[in-house]
This record gives sequence, C-alpha cells and structure tokens, in this order.
Amino acid sequence: MKAIFLLLLLPFVLAGCAQIPAPQNIPWTSHQQQINELNEWDFTGKLALITPKERHSLNIYWLQSGDDFHISLTTFLGSTVLDVKKTQFGTQIIDNNGDLFFGMDTEVLINKLSGLIIPIDLLQQWIKGNPNDAIYQLNENNQVLSLSGIDKNRANWIIDYSDYKVTQGIYLPHKLQLKRDHLRLKFAISKWQINHANMDSH
Repeated sequence: MKAIFLLLLLPFVLAGCAQIPAPQNIPWTSHQQQINELNEWDFTGKLALITPKERHSLNIYWLQSGDDFHISLTTFLGSTVLDVKKTQFGTQIIDNNGDLFFGMDTEVLINKLSGLIIPIDLLQQWIKGNPNDAIYQLNENNQVLSLSGIDKNRANWIIDYSDYKVTQGIYLPHKLQLKRDHLRLKFAISKWQINHANMDSH
C-alpha cells in the first residue's frame, strides 16, 4: 500500500519540481556580463511596423553569429519580404521579387529597398536587453525596463521592454517596442536559442 501511494505521489512531486521558477533579482552587473558574452543566438517571432498611416505585421527570424547576422522577414503566408545576410564582406539582400542586392551599409540598403527604418547596428545589442550606448532604467528584477539611445543618423530611439523569460539560464526579453518620431516597431519573440557554433549550418 505504501509503495502504491509513493508511486501515485511521484508525478505530483516531479510536476512541482518542474514548476520551480528560475531565480529572480540577479545583480545587474552579472546579468549584463551574461548578455555581453552572448554573441551566438537566434530567435523567431513577429514584428509589427506601425506609422500613423499604416501597419504591417511580419514574421521575423534573426540569427546572430559574432558580428555577422541573417535576418529573414516574411509574410504570414511565408512569402519573403526581405532576406538580409551580413558578413565582413558586406550585406546582401534578396527582396520580395527574388532580386539580389549588395551594399556595405545594412541600414541604408534596407531603407533603400523597402523604406523600412530599423537601427540594425545598435539593435544587435538592444534586442538582447543590453543597453549599449544608451541611457537606461532597470526593473525590479535588474533587467532593462527602458532605454533611450541615438543611432548613427542622430535619431533618438526609445525602447520599452517586457516579458523577460529564461533561455538556458539567461533572461532575455520576449516583448519590446521601439519608438522613433511617429514610427513604432513592436517585437513579439516566441523563441530564443543560444550557443550556435556558426552561421554556415543555416
């Protein structure tokens, strides 16, 4: 009888262990060191681009490997809007017509081909909640709540962060909103992955 009771109790014990939350209130210096050292990652999610006159919603996949990255923007039906690959040799972009373009400045090339304004250079750190070259405010868990930074075109961006979740022991934001003048970029990240060896396998 005792053995049967223990067997019945075991699933509840295991469920309780699985639901133990990750530790909160990690010191900011420790958390920032973690995200500073995080140079190999990718995520999938949604990106909404909002202006007073229009709104567009896209799927986004972003793979970062050191200073190189691959960003894919697609419609909800899976059609390519922009496919961006940046290496030390420059940036190549495939547009929605399948045409290939090449340039040395990713932000300029994206804007030229699509009209989109995305602060890619700074966003490689900001997307992780790392406030490089920005004024920032922390939340009660010592994660970035908001930041204000200036891009290379001297435009001011404000970012609000929410919904941090743990990925392999590191807290990463799953919702953030970038604001510049009348433009808003809203990221809803569904899944982070870290520690990719390189970009060649993707």
